[in-house]
Amino acid sequence: MKILHRIFPVLLLGYRLFFAWFGYQYILAHHGDAERYWFLGQDLSASSWTDFLKPGTDVVKFLTFPLVKFFDLPFLAGFLIFSLLSFAGVLILYRNLMRIAVRNVKLQILVVVLMLLPNFHFWTSLIGKEALIFIPLTVFCAELSRKRYFSVWLIISLLAVAVIRPHVAFVISLAYFLALLFTFPFSFKRKTMLLGGLALMTGLFTWLLTSLQDFSGGFQRVLQKYEAHIRYFKPTDGYVPLDRYPLPYKFFTFWFRPLPFEKEGWLYGVISIENTVLLVLSLFAAFYSVKYFSILKKRMLFVFPVIMLFIFTLMYVYAYANYGIIMRTRVMGMPFFAVLLVEVFGVAVKGDVASEKRLLPRE
Repeated sequence: MKILHRIFPVLLLGYRLFFAWFGYQYILAHHGDAERYWFLGQDLSASSWTDFLKPGTDVVKFLTFPLVKFFDLPFLAGFLIFSLLSFAGVLILYRNLMRIAVRNVKLQILVVVLMLLPNFHFWTSLIGKEALIFIPLTVFCAELSRKRYFSVWLIISLLAVAVIRPHVAFVISLAYFLALLFTFPFSFKRKTMLLGGLALMTGLFTWLLTSLQDFSGGFQRVLQKYEAHIRYFKPTDGYVPLDRYPLPYKFFTFWFRPLPFEKEGWLYGVISIENTVLLVLSLFAAFYSVKYFSILKKRMLFVFPVIMLFIFTLMYVYAYANYGIIMRTRVMGMPFFAVLLVEVFGVAVKGDVASEKRLLPRE
């Protein structure tokens, strides 16, 4: 495993560059947001770089504008650049998961399997927000696993997420605040400080979100946007009636569908195999979570991902009804999902070893 650990990042880079090329070919054939981000067919003569110095989608355009206007790089170069940029996040996640695995061969194999799942490589190799947001998400996870709960890098990573997707940053902040309360016996003063920090972050994220979209109608406006999304996705090939499912099945669909033979085509076939792997791992993780709950409930790397993924999934299952957009959105939750799986299996491995030692006959 030592040799694999040394060469795996290099192999992973080659594996990833394949997805950059594949993503390029896919967008050429099917079109997508990457064309808009690379200003294909757009006249930039009257545009300035500072026009895109804004949060949200313009963060991507702020990076691509000079590459297109000043350097005149081809479309394929954009995929290679974004794939290499987000590869930093892939390496951070890989090293973080290996750190949690603590030299256990079984856990290291699990990490390798998780790092080879194709969906998050595909979406983070495209020109878009997923490639950029993946880096701060993995930095946040890494700081968490190192128990740097209030570090500068943790705060910077959260702010970076907020600049790209403020609602995701709010979900992370809320889950983080709750996880801290559940796992640490804070004094009333500390709890008040945490609540104040959450309120400050919420105000910032709300301001960023309202600067990007119109929410003047309050919660009713949010529901209208959700309904508009559903109507937009109904004619698409990847439509799934998520809006008509009960909540547990919404969650199941978001993370584990399509399963094999649900959809035709080799792309759906690859995705369904990945979903099956995630489903099997999740079933084992659920079993071990119940079995070792008395231990896991005190661990930040268990409590935080569980809360975060629940709120994160709840936010999106009412908005989307298309397999493609669901899989793209799911990428943002994958670093936390992977950390959760490795943490649970890590506790299970240690628990099973301890049980075996107790059962050994004494000499």
